[in-house]
Amino acid sequence: KQWYQRRVVITAGVQQPYNPNSYAAAPPEPAPTPAPVEKPSVPDHYLPMLNALESATNDCKNVSQNPTHRRKLEEVTAKLEALKDRLRYDCVSGAVVENLNNIASAISVKDYNQALYIHSHVAQTANFSEVGSFLPGIKVLLQIGAQLHTVHHY
Repeated sequence: KQWYQRRVVITAGVQQPYNPNSYAAAPPEPAPTPAPVEKPSVPDHYLPMLNALESATNDCKNVSQNPTHRRKLEEVTAKLEALKDRLRYDCVSGAVVENLNNIASAISVKDYNQALYIHSHVAQTANFSEVGSFLPGIKVLLQIGAQLHTVHHY
Protein backbone atom coordinates (compact mmCIF):
# COMPACT_ATOMS: atom_id res chain seq x y z
CA LYS A 1 0.00 0.00 0.00
CA GLN A 2 1.10 3.52 -0.73
CA TRP A 3 0.48 6.18 1.80
CA TYR A 4 0.00 9.74 0.70
CA GLN A 5 -1.04 12.91 2.30
CA ARG A 6 -4.17 14.44 0.93
CA ARG A 7 -4.29 18.21 0.92
CA VAL A 8 -7.54 19.88 1.64
CA VAL A 9 -8.69 23.46 1.64
CA ILE A 10 -11.35 24.81 3.91
CA THR A 11 -13.43 27.50 2.22
CA ALA A 12 -16.34 29.09 4.04
CA GLY A 13 -16.38 26.21 6.50
CA VAL A 14 -16.58 23.56 3.74
CA GLN A 15 -13.72 21.12 3.20
CA GLN A 16 -12.72 20.77 -0.49
CA PRO A 17 -9.88 18.91 -2.24
CA TYR A 18 -6.82 21.04 -2.96
CA ASN A 19 -6.50 22.14 -6.57
CA PRO A 20 -3.16 23.91 -7.25
CA ASN A 21 -4.52 25.46 -10.45
CA SER A 22 -7.25 27.31 -8.61
CA TYR A 23 -4.64 29.44 -6.88
CA ALA A 24 -2.56 30.29 -9.91
CA ALA A 25 -1.97 33.98 -10.19
CA ALA A 26 -3.99 35.70 -12.83
CA PRO A 27 -1.80 36.80 -15.73
CA PRO A 28 -0.77 40.42 -15.33
CA GLU A 29 -2.56 42.88 -17.51
CA PRO A 30 -0.30 44.23 -20.25
CA ALA A 31 1.09 47.64 -19.57
CA PRO A 32 -0.38 50.34 -21.76
CA THR A 33 1.79 51.05 -24.75
CA PRO A 34 3.25 54.53 -24.53
CA ALA A 35 2.49 56.81 -27.43
CA PRO A 36 5.48 57.07 -29.77
CA VAL A 37 7.47 60.22 -29.24
CA GLU A 38 7.68 62.35 -32.35
CA LYS A 39 11.33 63.11 -32.98
CA PRO A 40 12.29 66.28 -34.78
CA SER A 41 13.77 65.80 -38.22
CA VAL A 42 17.51 65.81 -38.74
CA PRO A 43 18.64 69.22 -40.06
CA ASP A 44 19.04 69.22 -43.84
CA HIS A 45 22.74 70.07 -43.83
CA TYR A 46 23.50 66.66 -42.23
CA LEU A 47 21.52 64.64 -44.77
CA PRO A 48 24.26 64.16 -47.41
CA MET A 49 26.55 62.65 -44.77
CA LEU A 50 23.80 60.43 -43.35
CA ASN A 51 22.71 59.36 -46.84
CA ALA A 52 26.27 58.30 -47.68
CA LEU A 53 26.56 56.25 -44.47
CA GLU A 54 23.14 54.64 -44.95
CA SER A 55 23.84 53.95 -48.62
CA ALA A 56 27.12 52.24 -47.74
CA THR A 57 25.31 50.17 -45.09
CA ASN A 58 22.67 49.09 -47.61
CA ASP A 59 25.31 48.32 -50.25
CA CYS A 60 27.13 46.09 -47.77
CA LYS A 61 23.88 44.35 -46.78
CA ASN A 62 23.09 43.70 -50.44
CA VAL A 63 26.53 42.33 -51.30
CA SER A 64 27.38 40.29 -48.21
CA GLN A 65 26.13 36.75 -47.78
CA ASN A 66 28.00 36.39 -44.49
CA PRO A 67 25.54 36.08 -41.57
CA THR A 68 28.02 37.70 -39.18
CA HIS A 69 28.32 40.71 -41.49
CA ARG A 70 24.54 40.94 -41.73
CA ARG A 71 24.16 40.89 -37.93
CA LYS A 72 26.87 43.51 -37.51
CA LEU A 73 25.28 45.69 -40.18
CA GLU A 74 22.00 45.60 -38.25
CA GLU A 75 23.96 46.92 -35.28
CA VAL A 76 25.45 49.61 -37.53
CA THR A 77 21.93 50.70 -38.45
CA ALA A 78 21.15 51.13 -34.74
CA LYS A 79 24.36 53.13 -34.24
CA LEU A 80 23.42 55.39 -37.14
CA GLU A 81 20.11 56.03 -35.39
CA ALA A 82 22.12 57.12 -32.34
CA LEU A 83 24.08 59.49 -34.60
CA LYS A 84 20.83 60.90 -35.99
CA ASP A 85 19.57 61.51 -32.46
CA ARG A 86 22.72 63.40 -31.55
CA LEU A 87 22.51 65.46 -34.76
CA ARG A 88 18.81 66.24 -34.18
CA TYR A 89 19.64 67.88 -30.90
CA ASP A 90 22.90 69.46 -32.05
CA CYS A 91 25.05 67.35 -29.72
CA VAL A 92 27.96 66.81 -32.11
CA SER A 93 30.83 69.30 -32.30
CA GLY A 94 31.75 71.03 -35.53
CA ALA A 95 35.10 69.21 -35.72
CA VAL A 96 33.43 65.81 -35.46
CA VAL A 97 30.79 66.76 -38.05
CA GLU A 98 33.54 67.92 -40.41
CA ASN A 99 35.34 64.60 -40.01
CA LEU A 100 32.12 62.65 -40.49
CA ASN A 101 31.55 64.60 -43.72
CA ASN A 102 35.08 63.64 -44.80
CA ILE A 103 34.37 59.98 -43.97
CA ALA A 104 31.16 60.18 -46.01
CA SER A 105 33.06 61.70 -48.95
CA ALA A 106 35.64 58.92 -48.82
CA ILE A 107 32.89 56.28 -48.67
CA SER A 108 31.17 57.85 -51.67
CA VAL A 109 34.24 57.14 -53.81
CA LYS A 110 34.79 53.73 -52.13
CA ASP A 111 38.02 54.86 -50.46
CA TYR A 112 37.53 52.87 -47.27
CA ASN A 113 41.18 53.09 -46.26
CA GLN A 114 40.99 56.89 -46.20
CA ALA A 115 37.70 56.71 -44.32
CA LEU A 116 39.29 54.39 -41.72
CA TYR A 117 42.21 56.78 -41.38
CA ILE A 118 39.83 59.69 -40.69
CA HIS A 119 37.86 57.49 -38.30
CA SER A 120 40.97 56.67 -36.28
CA HIS A 121 41.77 60.39 -36.07
CA VAL A 122 38.28 61.10 -34.71
CA ALA A 123 38.52 58.19 -32.25
CA GLN A 124 41.82 59.53 -30.91
CA THR A 125 40.88 63.19 -30.68
CA ALA A 126 37.15 63.40 -29.92
CA ASN A 127 35.55 63.16 -26.52
CA PHE A 128 34.26 59.60 -26.13
CA SER A 129 31.05 60.76 -24.46
CA GLU A 130 30.29 62.68 -27.66
CA VAL A 131 31.05 59.92 -30.19
CA GLY A 132 30.84 56.67 -28.22
CA SER A 133 27.24 55.97 -29.17
CA PHE A 134 27.86 55.91 -32.93
CA LEU A 135 31.58 55.88 -33.84
CA PRO A 136 32.11 52.15 -33.15
CA GLY A 137 29.29 51.37 -35.59
CA ILE A 138 30.88 53.53 -38.28
CA LYS A 139 34.15 51.65 -37.79
CA VAL A 140 32.39 48.30 -38.29
CA LEU A 141 30.75 49.68 -41.43
CA LEU A 142 34.10 50.85 -42.79
CA GLN A 143 35.81 47.54 -42.02
CA ILE A 144 33.07 45.47 -43.66
CA GLY A 145 32.92 47.89 -46.59
CA ALA A 146 36.69 47.62 -47.09
CA GLN A 147 36.51 43.81 -47.02
CA LEU A 148 33.61 43.61 -49.44
CA HIS A 149 35.05 46.23 -51.77
CA THR A 150 38.33 44.32 -51.94
CA VAL A 151 36.55 41.02 -52.66
CA HIS A 152 33.58 42.11 -54.78
CA HIS A 153 34.70 45.49 -56.17
CA TYR A 154 31.16 46.79 -55.74
